[in-house]
Amino acid sequence: MLIVGAVGSYVIGFLFRDQVLIRLLVVLGSVFYGAYYWIVAQEPLWDAILGAALIGLASLQGAIQILWSRTDYSSPPETRRLLEQLGDMEPGLFRRLLRSGEQLDVSDTLVLTVEHQRPDSLWLLMDGEVLLGRSGRVPAVIKSPCFVAEIAWLTGDVASGTVTAKAGARLLRLRHNTLRRILRRNQRLERALEALLAQDLARKLSRSDPIVADVASGS
Repeated sequence: MLIVGAVGSYVIGFLFRDQVLIRLLVVLGSVFYGAYYWIVAQEPLWDAILGAALIGLASLQGAIQILWSRTDYSSPPETRRLLEQLGDMEPGLFRRLLRSGEQLDVSDTLVLTVEHQRPDSLWLLMDGEVLLGRSGRVPAVIKSPCFVAEIAWLTGDVASGTVTAKAGARLLRLRHNTLRRILRRNQRLERALEALLAQDLARKLSRSDPIVADVASGS
């Protein structure tokens, strides 16, 4: 019965997509295996018990990390408000994204992208405003929070507009090389960032007229 419980816990766990459920069921299966190795022979099989315990502890530690990532208790109020405005993302992954970049306070003006040039950074406008300019068109004002140069980041293409941050803006600069290296090591963060960029782009398009939307999406 212990073996049935152990194997059943593993098999059922691998049928779920939720990482917390998978890991908790692996912990349960490891407990069953540990109990079996304790009673199956005249003396406990300590090597096998230790192996099962290590698997269970590793799975439990991973489950705790994911649960902690889903809470926002350790996030300051301004970070929670920013995430609520931007879209749906695990608070822990958003904290990781913020730590991946460089926060800047603009005292004068700062050019973020130049039309027809490939930007080297993805920008997050955390507070303030930016101007979106394009040849032959009136510059458009975009307010925070929003991403800048997200299409260039996703496609690797040049910027179709010039984006300038106004004085008083607060920005997060995510350099492409650094961000790619971090995302290669954290696929959950990569998928969450792609979803957040999609939500931001959809929000821009829904609030803009066709010309402004074209400038916003192209930058």
